[in-house]
Amino acid sequence: MTTDQLPSVAIIMRTRNRAVLLDRAVRDVLAQTFTNWMLVVVNDGGNASEVDSVIERHRRHLDGRVRILNHQVSRGMEAASNAGIAGSESEFIAIHDDDDTWHPDFLQRTVDHLRTADDAGVGVRTEIVYERLEEDLIQEVSREIFEPEVRAITLFDTLRSNRCVPISLLYRRSVHDSVGYYDEDLDVVGDWEFQLRMLQGHHLGFIDGAPLAFWHQRREATGDLGNSVIASDFAHLNFDRTVREKYLRNYAAEVGLGGLLYLTKHQDAEIEHFHRRQTYSEGLLRELIERSARTEERLRSLEESISDASLVSFLRRRYRRAKDRLRRK
Repeated sequence: MTTDQLPSVAIIMRTRNRAVLLDRAVRDVLAQTFTNWMLVVVNDGGNASEVDSVIERHRRHLDGRVRILNHQVSRGMEAASNAGIAGSESEFIAIHDDDDTWHPDFLQRTVDHLRTADDAGVGVRTEIVYERLEEDLIQEVSREIFEPEVRAITLFDTLRSNRCVPISLLYRRSVHDSVGYYDEDLDVVGDWEFQLRMLQGHHLGFIDGAPLAFWHQRREATGDLGNSVIASDFAHLNFDRTVREKYLRNYAAEVGLGGLLYLTKHQDAEIEHFHRRQTYSEGLLRELIERSARTEERLRSLEESISDASLVSFLRRRYRRAKDRLRRK
């Protein structure tokens, strides 16, 4: 196959024993207005007949643009991604998990962006969709914008946390030549770690506006039906630490511990200072509340002892004004 005959986008779809979600995901790809793609379904140790059944249902519309790779046993999400990438040819790559969806214009908008910019990849505004699965029925519960403050995908922000989940990103296949592939030693957070490597030497664009990607999550689902972020909270924390420790060790080996020792000590001092100020402020607030209560009690005593109602009203007005000035300060 010559270069001009290659599909522009390889869509890597990782799945395992989630036929109802896989069916929705395949229909989602078929709904794209951009059609020059190849779908690679990587069945990571799941029931192969279920995957075959879903693909057969849509084969006429897929029109030869699909390939199925079966792993006899699960090798993990990142190994599934790497297998799909190795088993395809294209200019661009998208990781489309079986439980997520796109706006119909996702591929068209992102491909257009990369063909007119030098970015290594491009992310999009994303919406989280909370849903529940009851037998073969998917019911939406609620929605919220994912990381609404994000206006660009930067290394600075990504060091803190992943700002661009797999369904939100289209990137150039050539990126793998310079940064390598997904780390198969990571059960989770592999997409975040890959983006850290990518952002060290490449720029990612960002398409803002209405959401073009939808990250679906099922809070109560467990096992194969669970979303990895919710179902594997502990694993995410554990592998997050693993990634940070690895890069910190590499940095220390190259630069030394001096700056790191200073920063950690300085940070500890800042935290201790904050706690002292917080304790002082809380004590001051308690004292003011107690004084206010005593003043209220004195006013009630004055009301009982003073017969002149206008004087009592005057004193209450003065007290309220003083209280308002204190609150403004």
